[in-house]
Amino acid sequence: MKINIIGGGVVGCIQAIEFKRLGFDVAIYEKNNIGSGSTNSGAGIMYPLLPHLYDAKVYDFIQDSKTYYSFLNKTISELFDIDIEYFKSGMLVNIEDLKPLEDWLIKKKIEYNLKDYKGLTGIFISDVYQINPKKLILGLVKYMKYLGIHVYENHHIQLNTKKQFTDDSNNVIDGDKFVLTAGAWTSSLNSHLTGKIYPIKGQLIEFENTSQLNLEHIIYKDKFYLLQRQNGSLIAGSTLENVGFNEDLSPDDLMMLRKKAENILPELKKHKILNHWYGFRPGSKDNIPIIMQDSDNLNTFYNVGHFRYGISMAPATTKKLVNLF
Repeated sequence: MKINIIGGGVVGCIQAIEFKRLGFDVAIYEKNNIGSGSTNSGAGIMYPLLPHLYDAKVYDFIQDSKTYYSFLNKTISELFDIDIEYFKSGMLVNIEDLKPLEDWLIKKKIEYNLKDYKGLTGIFISDVYQINPKKLILGLVKYMKYLGIHVYENHHIQLNTKKQFTDDSNNVIDGDKFVLTAGAWTSSLNSHLTGKIYPIKGQLIEFENTSQLNLEHIIYKDKFYLLQRQNGSLIAGSTLENVGFNEDLSPDDLMMLRKKAENILPELKKHKILNHWYGFRPGSKDNIPIIMQDSDNLNTFYNVGHFRYGISMAPATTKKLVNLF
């Protein structure tokens, strides 16, 4: 059976890998470069930022994905000597009312403690991982090619009036099954998803090497987070903007992001900002992905709408879609 994956973010890549490991002939199509959408734009926090405010499915999907990332981390490291920087960093949550979060953690039997860290007091959850999205994509591309998956970059796929998937030259894409994993752009491939999947813009900034600050944990405060990469750079974000596919980045936006970061860690006033960028997350109701077979085109399936947690939920949602075949 030939399976075509439309959309080359982390969800599409892992979907392609798992179908290939099951013995299918697999191709993946991406309108730009693999991972160039919201995957490369994310921070790589592998945990709901305020888990007690989400539907239980979000936390469950993320938890179910952890074993897979341990496998992926080991596999990519051994095959290609690439470190995807998947490690347990923990997260400190500093919010005004800690009790609802504390009650949720107790109910879930999740270990936590109250902690003061760099002048911030909050709940520290130790079982929180992070990953470097850019390193992850680098590893996934090599792994897909190693497995013999056909990777087509810069291929814009569309649906014609005969309900066939075609490329920019109107050539019909041959295949038995199609899986749409095109993130925020998926609704442009099928009108059934209009209003159900929509772009939510998220802006982030990166500070210069801040190794001397030694940020041991992810910090979340005032709807904003900080985390440190292994090379010492510090990532701060992010916004949640329902502005369509508006690509503008303004000096005012950058200043707002800097102030939020400095409010959490005043030492950042001494450091320069290296990068300011955005990504379009695939917004969905309650952050719950749509994983289903199309009711009209029975050869078409969806795994889309992961909102803020595409990387952290991708393996579990992939497993759920595979079970539909």
